[in-house]
Amino acid sequence: MPDTVWGFFYGGLISPDVMRRVGFAPRRQKQARLTGFDLRISPLVNLVESPGDMVFGLLMETTHAELAHVYGQLQATYLPQPVVAVDNRDGALVPALCYIVPDMAPGMAEASHILPLLTAAESLGFPDWYLSKIRSFLPAESPTA
Repeated sequence: MPDTVWGFFYGGLISPDVMRRVGFAPRRQKQARLTGFDLRISPLVNLVESPGDMVFGLLMETTHAELAHVYGQLQATYLPQPVVAVDNRDGALVPALCYIVPDMAPGMAEASHILPLLTAAESLGFPDWYLSKIRSFLPAESPTA
């Protein structure tokens, strides 16, 4: 078994501040996209299978132990799913693990779950339509809605 694996991250964990807070320091990272999935934030950030849709995030090189440490701190049980992400730089296909909650009960999203993702996505230069999608989950009373 290899010492490291690629993980595809799509939520607050793409934020350097959140990474530091949970004690996560990936060896390498690169921008990527995942087709066949759509972003949901209800109440937490999650993905759902959705043919024809796409999400943006980061591929990060890490270990299984680090993944268990990071996901063990979250408010829901995210389970690893094998995916094939596309490296935004060169179009290479990269097998990765992506953590998804298989059956998340719907609820109102909190700005505190959305803003770290939005800030990171803006700094990474994700497409405007994707930034608009993230903003659409902000509660109406949020100062940046």
